[in-house]
Amino acid sequence: MCNLNNHPIRWSLFLGMILSLSSCAGQNFTDVKAEISAKKSPITQKTVTDLTPKIQLAEEPQWSPDGKQIAFMSLDNPGNEEIYVMNADGSKLKNLTNNKVKDRSPIWSPDGNKIAFLSGRDRNPEVYVMNPDGSNQTNLTKNPAGDYPYVWSPDGKKIAFGSRRENNDYEIYTMNADGSNITRITNNPGYDSVLSWSPDGKKITFISDRDGNEEIYVMNADGSGQIRLTNDPNSNAGAVWSPDSQKIAYHSTPEPSKNNGYIYVINADGSGNTQLTDQGISQNPAWSPDGKQIAFESNRDGNLDIYIMNADGSEQTRLTTNQGKDSHPVWSKDGKQIAYECLKDGQSHICLLK
Repeated sequence: MCNLNNHPIRWSLFLGMILSLSSCAGQNFTDVKAEISAKKSPITQKTVTDLTPKIQLAEEPQWSPDGKQIAFMSLDNPGNEEIYVMNADGSKLKNLTNNKVKDRSPIWSPDGNKIAFLSGRDRNPEVYVMNPDGSNQTNLTKNPAGDYPYVWSPDGKKIAFGSRRENNDYEIYTMNADGSNITRITNNPGYDSVLSWSPDGKKITFISDRDGNEEIYVMNADGSGQIRLTNDPNSNAGAVWSPDSQKIAYHSTPEPSKNNGYIYVINADGSGNTQLTDQGISQNPAWSPDGKQIAFESNRDGNLDIYIMNADGSEQTRLTTNQGKDSHPVWSKDGKQIAYECLKDGQSHICLLK
């Protein structure tokens, strides 16, 4: 499952995905070592709807800006992933890409007029865009190297993406929404991978191992002013901006062998680094549109479920009780619904919480 704005970006998985697509033509943390707690989290029963009951494998839900549609990737035919779109109630399901190669990771443009996606149709992973009805599919990156992952600027005029097109080092580039004016904005040993663009359009968070460990960095949108935010031996990833562009939520894994991973919030200047969760593995934080709450996935109660908490970490509440795994929550723009991946009988679906 790969939602690049909200999922841990580990180098081995990152490189594995690139090779798979190609084959298809500062502050230190407090040392907290919590195990899965025997204390159960409060549960709030919510209405859950399976939006893709007829799709065997569906992942990576992404809301349209107007909240009327959800784009997602289907693995109905493994090895031939496709981009689908449907109404927010699951009706009018449509395959947009419909070809014999892997197409995945849809991301709506801020105005809802385009969908960016990753495709291996040119023998290597490239960033494409298309209209919401699937028409006018266009390769933007056009380079033999892998180009991935990518995010839209808040005004929809640019796309930032990762690429190893120069010196085989993964670096971050920006381009205009039509693919013109490709500009390299990082230049460091190791790899730099884009994570998210601040809502005010001024900053970009990214992950880098330039100092020997995966850490969260922030820079101006033109690549200047690069600042390291985290400074610890943990693996840090999944950074997402708060709606007011003042804070960044992310997850950190201090000891993977001990089944732990926690969600933190840090100010955009690196101050105020605060641990919000301390049970089991909690990851993939997603801010509510008003910035008051954070949804996330956690296995703290013995199963991977969707949880919600206030932005300060208080009132952590379990929202799903599915026996399968629930992950990758994504808020609707009005904050009234959460789409997520739900695993049922070994098959992943797109489910909806109201």
